[in-house]
Amino acid sequence: MSGLDRWLEEARDAWKVLRIRASRLTPAPIAPDQLASENATERWRAARALIGRPRADFLPQLIRLTGDEDPMTRAAAVDALASWGPTLVLEPVRLALAQSPALDAAIALLELLARLPDPANRAAIQPWLEHDAPDVRAAAFMALAALCDDADLPTLRRALKEEGLPTQRAILAILCAPGAEPLAQRAANARDPILSQRGRQALKRIQQSQHTGVAKTVSDHVGAESRFS
Repeated sequence: MSGLDRWLEEARDAWKVLRIRASRLTPAPIAPDQLASENATERWRAARALIGRPRADFLPQLIRLTGDEDPMTRAAAVDALASWGPTLVLEPVRLALAQSPALDAAIALLELLARLPDPANRAAIQPWLEHDAPDVRAAAFMALAALCDDADLPTLRRALKEEGLPTQRAILAILCAPGAEPLAQRAANARDPILSQRGRQALKRIQQSQHTGVAKTVSDHVGAESRFS
Protein backbone atom coordinates (compact mmCIF):
# COMPACT_ATOMS: atom_id res chain seq x y z
CA MET A 1 0.00 0.00 0.00
CA SER A 2 1.40 3.37 -1.03
CA GLY A 3 1.69 6.29 1.34
CA LEU A 4 -1.20 8.05 -0.39
CA ASP A 5 -3.47 5.00 -0.17
CA ARG A 6 -2.66 4.62 3.53
CA TRP A 7 -3.44 8.30 4.12
CA LEU A 8 -6.76 8.03 2.28
CA GLU A 9 -7.76 4.96 4.30
CA GLU A 10 -6.90 6.69 7.57
CA ALA A 11 -8.86 9.77 6.48
CA ARG A 12 -11.92 7.64 5.65
CA ASP A 13 -11.71 5.93 9.05
CA ALA A 14 -11.41 9.26 10.83
CA TRP A 15 -14.41 10.67 8.93
CA LYS A 16 -16.46 7.61 9.84
CA VAL A 17 -15.65 8.09 13.53
CA LEU A 18 -16.61 11.77 13.35
CA ARG A 19 -19.95 10.95 11.72
CA ILE A 20 -20.75 8.37 14.42
CA ARG A 21 -19.89 10.85 17.18
CA ALA A 22 -21.95 13.60 15.55
CA SER A 23 -24.98 11.32 15.29
CA ARG A 24 -24.84 10.78 19.06
CA LEU A 25 -24.82 14.46 19.94
CA THR A 26 -27.93 15.65 21.75
CA PRO A 27 -29.54 18.67 20.04
CA ALA A 28 -29.47 21.86 22.07
CA PRO A 29 -32.62 22.17 24.20
CA ILE A 30 -35.23 24.75 23.23
CA ALA A 31 -36.68 26.92 25.98
CA PRO A 32 -40.25 28.26 25.77
CA ASP A 33 -39.00 31.83 26.14
CA GLN A 34 -37.01 31.45 22.91
CA LEU A 35 -40.23 30.97 20.94
CA ALA A 36 -41.67 34.05 22.66
CA SER A 37 -38.55 36.20 22.30
CA GLU A 38 -38.90 39.81 21.19
CA ASN A 39 -36.09 39.13 18.74
CA ALA A 40 -37.41 37.77 15.43
CA THR A 41 -34.15 35.98 14.66
CA GLU A 42 -34.34 34.18 18.01
CA ARG A 43 -37.93 33.08 17.34
CA TRP A 44 -36.96 31.89 13.88
CA ARG A 45 -34.00 29.90 15.19
CA ALA A 46 -36.11 28.29 17.89
CA ALA A 47 -38.81 27.29 15.42
CA ARG A 48 -36.22 25.92 12.97
CA ALA A 49 -34.61 23.93 15.80
CA LEU A 50 -37.92 22.13 16.37
CA ILE A 51 -38.05 20.69 12.85
CA GLY A 52 -38.16 16.92 13.22
CA ARG A 53 -38.32 17.19 17.02
CA PRO A 54 -42.00 16.84 18.03
CA ARG A 55 -42.83 18.47 21.35
CA ALA A 56 -46.49 18.44 22.34
CA ASP A 57 -45.77 21.01 25.07
CA PHE A 58 -44.55 23.48 22.43
CA LEU A 59 -47.47 22.89 20.05
CA PRO A 60 -49.61 25.89 21.15
CA GLN A 61 -46.67 28.28 20.89
CA LEU A 62 -45.65 26.97 17.49
CA ILE A 63 -49.20 27.35 16.19
CA ARG A 64 -49.21 30.94 17.45
CA LEU A 65 -46.00 31.56 15.53
CA THR A 66 -47.83 30.80 12.28
CA GLY A 67 -49.23 34.30 12.72
CA ASP A 68 -45.91 35.91 13.65
CA GLU A 69 -45.15 39.35 12.23
CA ASP A 70 -41.90 37.99 10.76
CA PRO A 71 -42.50 35.96 7.56
CA MET A 72 -39.40 33.81 8.06
CA THR A 73 -40.60 32.83 11.53
CA ARG A 74 -44.03 31.98 10.13
CA ALA A 75 -42.41 29.77 7.50
CA ALA A 76 -40.19 28.08 10.08
CA ALA A 77 -43.21 27.35 12.28
CA VAL A 78 -45.03 25.77 9.33
CA ASP A 79 -41.98 23.67 8.46
CA ALA A 80 -41.64 22.46 12.04
CA LEU A 81 -45.32 21.60 12.39
CA ALA A 82 -45.35 19.79 9.05
CA SER A 83 -42.35 17.74 10.15
CA TRP A 84 -44.21 16.58 13.26
CA GLY A 85 -46.79 14.77 11.18
CA PRO A 86 -50.59 14.65 11.08
CA THR A 87 -51.32 12.72 14.27
CA LEU A 88 -50.00 15.40 16.60
CA VAL A 89 -50.68 18.48 14.49
CA LEU A 90 -53.85 18.31 12.41
CA GLU A 91 -56.61 18.54 14.99
CA PRO A 92 -55.09 21.56 16.81
CA VAL A 93 -54.49 23.27 13.46
CA ARG A 94 -58.09 22.71 12.38
CA LEU A 95 -59.28 24.12 15.71
CA ALA A 96 -57.03 27.16 15.25
CA LEU A 97 -58.53 27.82 11.81
CA ALA A 98 -62.03 27.61 13.28
CA GLN A 99 -61.16 30.51 15.60
CA SER A 100 -60.89 32.99 12.70
CA PRO A 101 -57.18 33.81 12.99
CA ALA A 102 -55.55 36.85 11.37
CA LEU A 103 -54.88 36.63 7.64
CA ASP A 104 -51.18 35.71 7.87
CA ALA A 105 -51.94 32.93 10.33
CA ALA A 106 -54.86 31.66 8.25
CA ILE A 107 -52.66 31.46 5.15
CA ALA A 108 -49.91 29.64 7.05
CA LEU A 109 -52.34 27.19 8.65
CA LEU A 110 -54.02 26.46 5.31
CA GLU A 111 -50.61 25.84 3.75
CA LEU A 112 -49.95 23.41 6.59
CA LEU A 113 -53.17 21.54 5.77
CA ALA A 114 -51.97 21.35 2.17
CA ARG A 115 -48.75 19.76 3.34
CA LEU A 116 -50.59 17.30 5.60
CA PRO A 117 -53.60 16.36 3.45
CA ASP A 118 -56.40 14.49 5.17
CA PRO A 119 -60.09 14.17 4.22
CA ALA A 120 -61.02 15.55 7.64
CA ASN A 121 -59.36 18.84 6.63
CA ARG A 122 -62.14 19.64 4.17
CA ALA A 123 -64.55 21.06 6.73
CA ALA A 124 -61.83 23.38 8.05
CA ILE A 125 -60.89 24.51 4.54
CA GLN A 126 -64.31 25.24 3.06
CA PRO A 127 -65.17 28.45 4.98
CA TRP A 128 -61.97 30.07 3.66
CA LEU A 129 -62.78 29.42 0.01
CA GLU A 130 -65.09 32.45 0.00
CA HIS A 131 -62.82 34.81 1.94
CA ASP A 132 -62.47 38.39 0.72
CA ALA A 133 -58.66 38.24 0.57
CA PRO A 134 -57.31 36.62 -2.63
CA ASP A 135 -54.21 35.25 -0.86
CA VAL A 136 -56.37 33.48 1.70
CA ARG A 137 -58.56 32.00 -1.04
CA ALA A 138 -55.44 30.84 -2.89
CA ALA A 139 -54.17 29.03 0.21
CA ALA A 140 -57.59 27.47 0.80
CA PHE A 141 -57.94 26.20 -2.76
CA MET A 142 -54.40 24.83 -2.56
CA ALA A 143 -55.31 22.91 0.61
CA LEU A 144 -58.44 21.60 -1.08
CA ALA A 145 -56.53 20.50 -4.18
CA ALA A 146 -54.06 18.64 -1.94
CA LEU A 147 -56.81 16.19 -0.97
CA CYS A 148 -56.48 14.60 -4.44
CA ASP A 149 -60.22 13.89 -4.49
CA ASP A 150 -62.30 13.95 -7.67
CA ALA A 151 -65.27 15.08 -5.56
CA ASP A 152 -63.59 18.49 -5.26
CA LEU A 153 -63.03 18.95 -8.99
CA PRO A 154 -66.20 21.02 -9.64
CA THR A 155 -65.06 23.52 -7.00
CA LEU A 156 -61.51 23.58 -8.33
CA ARG A 157 -62.69 23.87 -11.93
CA ARG A 158 -64.80 26.90 -11.03
CA ALA A 159 -61.86 28.47 -9.19
CA LEU A 160 -59.55 27.96 -12.16
CA LYS A 161 -62.12 29.74 -14.31
CA GLU A 162 -63.12 32.59 -11.99
CA GLU A 163 -60.16 33.24 -9.68
CA GLY A 164 -57.05 35.27 -10.46
CA LEU A 165 -53.67 34.00 -11.56
CA PRO A 166 -52.22 33.53 -8.02
CA THR A 167 -55.01 31.12 -7.11
CA GLN A 168 -54.72 29.30 -10.42
CA ARG A 169 -51.00 28.85 -9.88
CA ALA A 170 -51.55 27.67 -6.31
CA ILE A 171 -54.03 25.01 -7.42
CA LEU A 172 -51.83 23.75 -10.24
CA ALA A 173 -48.81 23.56 -7.93
CA ILE A 174 -50.50 20.72 -6.08
CA LEU A 175 -53.34 19.41 -8.29
CA CYS A 176 -53.36 15.62 -8.02
CA ALA A 177 -56.93 14.28 -8.28
CA PRO A 178 -57.09 11.33 -10.71
CA GLY A 179 -59.77 13.04 -12.81
CA ALA A 180 -57.95 16.37 -13.02
CA GLU A 181 -55.99 15.55 -16.17
CA PRO A 182 -58.11 17.83 -18.44
CA LEU A 183 -57.59 20.75 -16.04
CA ALA A 184 -53.85 20.16 -16.02
CA GLN A 185 -53.77 19.90 -19.79
CA ARG A 186 -55.62 23.18 -20.18
CA ALA A 187 -53.20 24.89 -17.80
CA ALA A 188 -50.22 23.42 -19.65
CA ASN A 189 -51.37 25.35 -22.72
CA ALA A 190 -51.80 28.64 -20.84
CA ARG A 191 -49.96 31.79 -21.91
CA ASP A 192 -48.64 32.42 -18.44
CA PRO A 193 -45.27 30.59 -18.27
CA ILE A 194 -45.53 29.70 -14.57
CA LEU A 195 -49.06 28.36 -14.93
CA SER A 196 -48.04 26.46 -18.04
CA GLN A 197 -45.07 24.89 -16.26
CA ARG A 198 -47.18 23.89 -13.28
CA GLY A 199 -49.81 22.48 -15.62
CA ARG A 200 -47.20 20.23 -17.22
CA GLN A 201 -45.92 19.18 -13.82
CA ALA A 202 -49.46 18.42 -12.64
CA LEU A 203 -50.14 16.42 -15.79
CA LYS A 204 -47.06 14.30 -15.21
CA ARG A 205 -47.93 13.89 -11.53
CA ILE A 206 -51.49 12.78 -12.26
CA GLN A 207 -50.43 10.35 -14.98
CA GLN A 208 -47.81 8.81 -12.70
CA SER A 209 -50.34 8.40 -9.91
CA GLN A 210 -52.72 6.69 -12.33
CA HIS A 211 -50.04 4.11 -13.06
CA THR A 212 -48.98 3.58 -9.46
CA GLY A 213 -52.36 4.08 -7.79
CA VAL A 214 -50.73 6.42 -5.27
CA ALA A 215 -51.30 10.17 -5.40
CA LYS A 216 -48.24 12.23 -4.54
CA THR A 217 -48.52 14.74 -1.72
CA VAL A 218 -47.44 18.36 -1.68
CA SER A 219 -44.15 17.49 0.01
CA ASP A 220 -43.32 15.29 -2.98
CA HIS A 221 -43.82 17.84 -5.71
CA VAL A 222 -43.88 21.37 -4.33
CA GLY A 223 -40.48 22.91 -3.72
CA ALA A 224 -39.35 26.01 -1.93
CA GLU A 225 -40.78 28.37 -4.54
CA SER A 226 -43.76 30.45 -3.53
CA ARG A 227 -46.99 28.75 -4.49
CA PHE A 228 -48.74 32.12 -4.66
CA SER A 229 -46.28 33.73 -7.08
